[in-house]
Formats: sequence, structure tokens, C-alpha cells
Amino acid sequence: MSELKDKLSAEVHRPDFGLRVIIIWKIVKSALLVALAISAFVLVHRDLHALGTRVVMWLGIDPAGPRVGRFLVMLAGMTPGRVTAIGIGALIYAAVLGVEAWGLHRRRVWAEWLTIIVTSSLIPLEIYELARHPSAGKVITLIANVAIVIYLGRHRFLFFPPRRR
Repeated sequence: MSELKDKLSAEVHRPDFGLRVIIIWKIVKSALLVALAISAFVLVHRDLHALGTRVVMWLGIDPAGPRVGRFLVMLAGMTPGRVTAIGIGALIYAAVLGVEAWGLHRRRVWAEWLTIIVTSSLIPLEIYELARHPSAGKVITLIANVAIVIYLGRHRFLFFPPRRR
């Protein structure tokens, strides 16, 4: 057991462990955005308010609750054009995240810079949204994105090509 614990500790303390976590984070976000895009395209001509109400009732949640009520009102105002735009936007952002993940995996310098620029450009928007409607998920996302920018900025040696002798 001690040998396994030593190997696990050595793996966690490797300089590229954090990079692997970032790559997985980007892949998971990309997959979720692709799922959102597919859902948007499938539901583009459906009555989203009625569907949302059925889902809320199935989950046993009070549809008259303040947050659920606002969500259902938002669904009632969704036009097919808006749903399609959400799907297209989700696909574009999923593609960017996929490119970032692939480039980070291949240790490309451009991927490091792309990830730092894209991730840091979203931080002001996340702070604004957190100030408007605070939630634990927004705090976690903000902390994760700041950590990614700091990690990549401090571990630039992971991306430099090896020196030729």
C-alpha cells in the first residue's frame, strides 16, 4: 500500500499533473457544450416552456418557486432563432475548447497562449455575473479559470521545445 501511495504522490507532484487536469477540464466543458448544442438543435421547434414545466414537475420541484419561475418564464420567451443561436454559440465555444485541449496535450506554445488569452478574457464577465447573481458554481468557475491562467503562466517551461545540443 505504501508503494502505491508513493507512486500516487509522485504523480500528483509531477509538473505536468496540473496540465493534465486543465486538459480534462477543457474536454469536459467541450463535451457539455456539444451536448447543449445538440439539445438546442433538437428542441428548436418545441414548446420549451411546456417541456420545462414537465421536467420540473417530474423532478418534484415547485414550479412557482422564485428561481424556477424565472427559468420557466425565460423558456417561454425563447424563439427558435434564439435557440439556434445558443446552439451555434455552444458549438463554436466547444470547438475552441477542443482546440485548446488538443494543443495543450501536444504541448504547443500557441495553445498555451490561446488558453491564457481566452480564459483570462472571460474572467471580467464571470466577475460581473457573480456580482449580479452570486452562486457557488460561479465562484468555483471563477477560481478554476484564475487558477488555470496562473498555472499556465508559471509553468511555461512545459511548452518550450527541448534544447538541441
